[in-house]
Amino acid sequence: MDEIIQASPAEWEALRVVWSLKQASSKEISDILLESQGWKNATTKTLLGRLVKKGYLQTEKDGNRFIYSATVSEQAGANKRADDLFSSICSKAVGTTLVEIIKSKDLSFADRDLILQALEVKDFVETVSCDCVAHDCETCSHN
Repeated sequence: MDEIIQASPAEWEALRVVWSLKQASSKEISDILLESQGWKNATTKTLLGRLVKKGYLQTEKDGNRFIYSATVSEQAGANKRADDLFSSICSKAVGTTLVEIIKSKDLSFADRDLILQALEVKDFVETVSCDCVAHDCETCSHN
């Protein structure tokens, strides 16, 4: 899938179930989401239908049930969500946002090593240009 269409937070929860199970029937997905989110079967089926339409899931008929599997990896989906987030904030806020994410989440030593490796090969610039539409955000000082 070349262009990943944004999934809603509710659709993301359904995707997380499919990613964790590799493939699952709508009943299996619905049972998990009923327990974890309190969602009714009809809600889950609506979400699954949207995810198939958006291209995140594919279905395979198995007797009288449908088996769902992801067409997008969890990492590709996470990358898209992160890209959407960082595209919606001022470029000058990206660094501090990354720092806050790092400070607020549990990370393993392996995560730390990956982050440090990425920083070692990253090309940095002296200053980051503002990309705000109004060029008058609180992060920037254009005066």
